[in-house]
Amino acid sequence: MTVKKRKDNWTKEDDLVLAETVLQCVREGKTQLFGFEEAARKLGRTKQACGFRWNKNLREIYKAELDEAKRKPENHVRSHLKMAITSYDQLSEAHLKLKRDYEKLSQDHHRLLSWLSKGFELTSRKD
Repeated sequence: MTVKKRKDNWTKEDDLVLAETVLQCVREGKTQLFGFEEAARKLGRTKQACGFRWNKNLREIYKAELDEAKRKPENHVRSHLKMAITSYDQLSEAHLKLKRDYEKLSQDHHRLLSWLSKGFELTSRKD
């Protein structure tokens, strides 16, 4: 685990990296907290420091971009929804196939038991 050194001064470049990272994460449908974690990794700061800087100094400056970024994930939501529906359809088909296979095996099992019991009846009558 790397220890983060305390950095009190934020440069304009640091602020830009933080803002771009948070906004990009939000555009991708991730949370601001995830953005703070990413920015912390890039800047060598803690996620708490990034969150504090964002909320105290940058959030108002980037309000319009943040609002726009929050609207964009709808495409990601649709994409995830489409994947979920496709997965559900595939699971349903697999479930139905398994159910049919199980029913066929169950019928075969009962036929085999019936056949075996008839065979035992024939051998026990001969004894």
